[in-house]
Amino acid sequence: MANHDVGDPDAEWPNNIISRSAVVYGSGVIVRKGTVPKHAVDADELARCQRLSAESAALMSGVEVGMGSAASTPFRDFFIAASVDERVPTSITEPLIRAKFGGTIFPPLTITVEPLTEAGVWWTEVQTDGADSGPDYFAPWHTMMRWFHAQPDFVTSAFVRIGNNRELWNLPQEKWPPGTALTGCVFPRLALGLTPLGSLIGLFGYSVKT
Repeated sequence: MANHDVGDPDAEWPNNIISRSAVVYGSGVIVRKGTVPKHAVDADELARCQRLSAESAALMSGVEVGMGSAASTPFRDFFIAASVDERVPTSITEPLIRAKFGGTIFPPLTITVEPLTEAGVWWTEVQTDGADSGPDYFAPWHTMMRWFHAQPDFVTSAFVRIGNNRELWNLPQEKWPPGTALTGCVFPRLALGLTPLGSLIGLFGYSVKT
């Protein structure tokens, strides 16, 4: 959300990926400032979100997000608890991620949803980071993937990449949202599981591309 002193700080995306008007509630629900959220969260579901997100974060404690990042940043526990009156999704998709983030993601960005396996763009980036580090580098990543797949509380899982630096470099200014002075460079990266009630639970981190 930080605009790093670039552009109008009252704009939504002056130089950032998540809107500066984003508000996050204790249930993990994300909305734009001034929007009244749905907050019919089951207490047991919220407890499940808190427990499983903490477990996943413990597995990746001390592991940097990497993926070509210009900064050393960790993964953190993350969840968005579902409201009991919401339509329950059966898969993790780009529209679901945009909806769960309450419309706060920089609109022109591409969101890539890939299987949480040793395949896809996300895993290629992990492999590139660890190319000269040996098998120990990949051990926590393998442990994390096994944990997600072994969870009876998840109906599916995925790795989500929000944004790509190269697409923003080539984005014509006429497609920038109002108030954008420069496209952002801090891209969220998430490992997520989806519960039977529709909550998203897992890990949040970001990769800095300058």
